[in-house]
Amino acid sequence: MTGRIGHGSYDDLQVAVSGGRLPPANAATWRTWDYGTGGGINFPVLGFDVGDRFEFFIQTTHKTQLSSVLDHHIHWSIPANSLGDRFQFQLDVIGAPIGSSFATLASSPFTVEYILDGTESGVHKLLDIANLDAINTTVSTCYICILTRIAATTNEYGPEVYVFFTDSHVFQDTAGSITERKKN
Repeated sequence: MTGRIGHGSYDDLQVAVSGGRLPPANAATWRTWDYGTGGGINFPVLGFDVGDRFEFFIQTTHKTQLSSVLDHHIHWSIPANSLGDRFQFQLDVIGAPIGSSFATLASSPFTVEYILDGTESGVHKLLDIANLDAINTTVSTCYICILTRIAATTNEYGPEVYVFFTDSHVFQDTAGSITERKKN
Protein backbone atom coordinates (compact mmCIF):
# COMPACT_ATOMS: atom_id res chain seq x y z
CA MET A 1 0.00 0.00 0.00
CA THR A 2 1.25 3.48 -0.80
CA GLY A 3 0.33 6.92 0.46
CA ARG A 4 1.50 6.39 4.05
CA ILE A 5 2.99 9.36 5.89
CA GLY A 6 4.11 9.46 9.52
CA HIS A 7 3.14 7.13 12.38
CA GLY A 8 -0.08 5.22 12.73
CA SER A 9 -1.64 1.89 11.83
CA TYR A 10 -3.79 0.21 9.18
CA ASP A 11 -7.50 -0.47 9.47
CA ASP A 12 -10.40 -1.57 7.25
CA LEU A 13 -13.19 0.48 5.75
CA GLN A 14 -15.64 -2.41 5.73
CA VAL A 15 -18.54 -2.95 3.34
CA ALA A 16 -20.65 -6.04 3.97
CA VAL A 17 -22.14 -7.17 0.67
CA SER A 18 -25.53 -7.26 2.42
CA GLY A 19 -25.30 -3.45 2.73
CA GLY A 20 -24.79 -2.83 -0.99
CA ARG A 21 -27.28 -2.50 -3.83
CA LEU A 22 -28.15 -4.98 -6.53
CA PRO A 23 -29.01 -3.15 -9.77
CA PRO A 24 -32.26 -3.91 -11.66
CA ALA A 25 -30.30 -5.62 -14.49
CA ASN A 26 -27.16 -7.78 -14.45
CA ALA A 27 -27.29 -8.20 -10.68
CA ALA A 28 -25.17 -10.67 -8.79
CA THR A 29 -27.42 -13.32 -7.20
CA TRP A 30 -27.95 -14.11 -3.54
CA ARG A 31 -27.29 -17.80 -2.92
CA THR A 32 -27.06 -20.02 0.10
CA TRP A 33 -23.98 -22.18 0.38
CA ASP A 34 -22.35 -24.31 3.04
CA TYR A 35 -18.94 -22.62 2.41
CA GLY A 36 -17.47 -26.07 1.88
CA THR A 37 -18.21 -27.24 5.42
CA GLY A 38 -20.61 -30.02 4.41
CA GLY A 39 -22.42 -29.44 7.69
CA GLY A 40 -25.93 -29.32 6.22
CA ILE A 41 -26.45 -25.64 7.04
CA ASN A 42 -26.22 -23.06 4.26
CA PHE A 43 -25.29 -19.40 4.70
CA PRO A 44 -25.77 -16.37 2.42
CA VAL A 45 -23.26 -15.49 -0.30
CA LEU A 46 -23.37 -13.25 -3.37
CA GLY A 47 -22.74 -15.22 -6.59
CA PHE A 48 -21.15 -13.53 -9.62
CA ASP A 49 -21.48 -14.88 -13.17
CA VAL A 50 -19.73 -13.02 -15.99
CA GLY A 51 -21.52 -9.66 -16.41
CA ASP A 52 -23.01 -9.59 -12.90
CA ARG A 53 -22.73 -6.37 -10.88
CA PHE A 54 -22.91 -5.13 -7.32
CA GLU A 55 -22.97 -1.47 -6.21
CA PHE A 56 -21.67 -0.09 -2.91
CA PHE A 57 -20.38 2.97 -1.09
CA ILE A 58 -17.23 3.68 0.94
CA GLN A 59 -16.76 6.62 3.30
CA THR A 60 -13.41 7.41 4.91
CA THR A 61 -13.36 7.79 8.68
CA HIS A 62 -11.99 10.66 10.71
CA LYS A 63 -9.08 8.37 11.63
CA THR A 64 -8.04 7.92 7.98
CA GLN A 65 -4.87 9.74 6.99
CA LEU A 66 -5.74 12.47 4.51
CA SER A 67 -4.53 12.04 0.92
CA SER A 68 -3.90 8.33 1.39
CA VAL A 69 -4.49 5.42 -0.97
CA LEU A 70 -7.26 2.91 -0.22
CA ASP A 71 -6.15 -0.68 -0.95
CA HIS A 72 -9.44 -2.24 -2.08
CA HIS A 73 -10.12 -5.99 -2.20
CA ILE A 74 -12.83 -8.63 -2.06
CA HIS A 75 -13.17 -11.68 0.16
CA TRP A 76 -14.27 -14.64 -1.95
CA SER A 77 -14.48 -18.38 -2.43
CA ILE A 78 -15.72 -20.75 -5.14
CA PRO A 79 -18.03 -23.77 -5.07
CA ALA A 80 -15.85 -26.02 -7.29
CA ASN A 81 -12.09 -26.33 -7.76
CA SER A 82 -10.71 -25.79 -11.24
CA LEU A 83 -6.98 -25.78 -11.95
CA GLY A 84 -5.87 -23.12 -14.44
CA ASP A 85 -9.26 -21.53 -15.08
CA ARG A 86 -9.54 -17.79 -14.59
CA PHE A 87 -11.98 -15.14 -13.50
CA GLN A 88 -11.73 -11.38 -13.69
CA PHE A 89 -13.32 -8.48 -11.81
CA GLN A 90 -13.62 -4.81 -12.69
CA LEU A 91 -14.15 -1.97 -10.21
CA ASP A 92 -15.51 1.37 -11.45
CA VAL A 93 -15.14 4.20 -8.94
CA ILE A 94 -16.14 7.84 -8.61
CA GLY A 95 -15.38 9.88 -5.52
CA ALA A 96 -15.37 13.28 -3.89
CA PRO A 97 -14.06 14.91 -0.75
CA ILE A 98 -16.54 17.15 1.05
CA GLY A 99 -17.04 20.39 -0.90
CA SER A 100 -15.83 18.92 -4.21
CA SER A 101 -17.61 17.58 -7.27
CA PHE A 102 -17.71 13.85 -7.91
CA ALA A 103 -15.27 12.65 -10.56
CA THR A 104 -14.06 9.34 -11.95
CA LEU A 105 -10.85 8.29 -10.25
CA ALA A 106 -7.88 8.69 -12.60
CA SER A 107 -7.11 4.97 -12.61
CA SER A 108 -10.73 3.76 -12.86
CA PRO A 109 -11.84 1.29 -14.05
CA PHE A 110 -9.57 -1.13 -12.23
CA THR A 111 -9.34 -4.76 -13.39
CA VAL A 112 -7.71 -7.87 -11.98
CA GLU A 113 -7.63 -11.44 -13.22
CA TYR A 114 -7.08 -14.46 -10.98
CA ILE A 115 -5.76 -17.85 -12.12
CA LEU A 116 -7.17 -20.70 -10.03
CA ASP A 117 -4.67 -23.12 -8.52
CA GLY A 118 -7.23 -25.90 -7.94
CA THR A 119 -7.43 -25.56 -4.14
CA GLU A 120 -9.84 -22.63 -3.60
CA SER A 121 -13.24 -24.32 -3.11
CA GLY A 122 -14.50 -23.52 0.38
CA VAL A 123 -11.37 -21.50 1.20
CA HIS A 124 -11.56 -17.87 2.36
CA LYS A 125 -9.51 -15.95 -0.22
CA LEU A 126 -8.65 -12.25 -0.58
CA LEU A 127 -8.22 -10.64 -4.00
CA ASP A 128 -6.63 -7.19 -4.25
CA ILE A 129 -8.51 -5.28 -6.93
CA ALA A 130 -7.37 -1.66 -6.76
CA ASN A 131 -5.38 1.04 -5.08
CA LEU A 132 -7.99 3.79 -5.02
CA ASP A 133 -6.46 7.18 -5.82
CA ALA A 134 -5.63 9.43 -2.85
CA ILE A 135 -8.47 11.93 -3.34
CA ASN A 136 -9.46 11.89 0.35
CA THR A 137 -8.35 15.42 1.19
CA THR A 138 -11.15 15.82 3.76
CA VAL A 139 -12.64 13.61 6.44
CA SER A 140 -15.67 11.64 5.21
CA THR A 141 -14.59 11.46 1.56
CA CYS A 142 -17.09 9.29 -0.32
CA TYR A 143 -16.42 6.72 -3.03
CA ILE A 144 -19.23 5.18 -5.10
CA CYS A 145 -18.30 1.83 -6.58
CA ILE A 146 -19.55 -0.79 -9.04
CA LEU A 147 -18.00 -4.25 -8.88
CA THR A 148 -18.52 -6.36 -12.02
CA ARG A 149 -17.31 -9.80 -12.96
CA ILE A 150 -16.01 -9.46 -16.51
CA ALA A 151 -14.80 -12.11 -18.95
CA ALA A 152 -11.38 -13.56 -18.31
CA THR A 153 -8.76 -13.28 -21.03
CA THR A 154 -8.90 -17.08 -21.54
CA ASN A 155 -10.07 -20.30 -19.78
CA GLU A 156 -13.12 -18.74 -18.10
CA TYR A 157 -14.12 -20.34 -14.78
CA GLY A 158 -17.69 -21.53 -15.43
CA PRO A 159 -19.41 -21.49 -12.03
CA GLU A 160 -20.16 -18.35 -10.05
CA VAL A 161 -17.47 -16.69 -7.94
CA TYR A 162 -18.85 -16.18 -4.42
CA VAL A 163 -18.14 -12.83 -2.75
CA PHE A 164 -19.02 -12.33 0.90
CA PHE A 165 -17.21 -9.11 1.83
CA THR A 166 -15.48 -6.13 0.25
CA ASP A 167 -13.31 -3.57 1.98
CA SER A 168 -10.36 -1.22 1.76
CA HIS A 169 -7.24 -1.21 3.89
CA VAL A 170 -6.39 2.36 4.87
CA PHE A 171 -3.72 4.03 6.92
CA GLN A 172 -5.03 5.82 10.00
CA ASP A 173 -2.87 8.45 11.62
CA THR A 174 -5.06 9.51 14.56
CA ALA A 175 -7.87 8.25 16.77
CA GLY A 176 -10.19 10.71 15.02
CA SER A 177 -10.52 14.45 14.62
CA ILE A 178 -10.85 17.13 17.26
CA THR A 179 -13.51 19.03 15.33
CA GLU A 180 -16.49 17.46 13.56
CA ARG A 181 -15.68 18.30 9.93
CA LYS A 182 -11.95 18.91 9.89
CA LYS A 183 -8.81 16.95 10.62
CA ASN A 184 -6.57 18.80 13.08
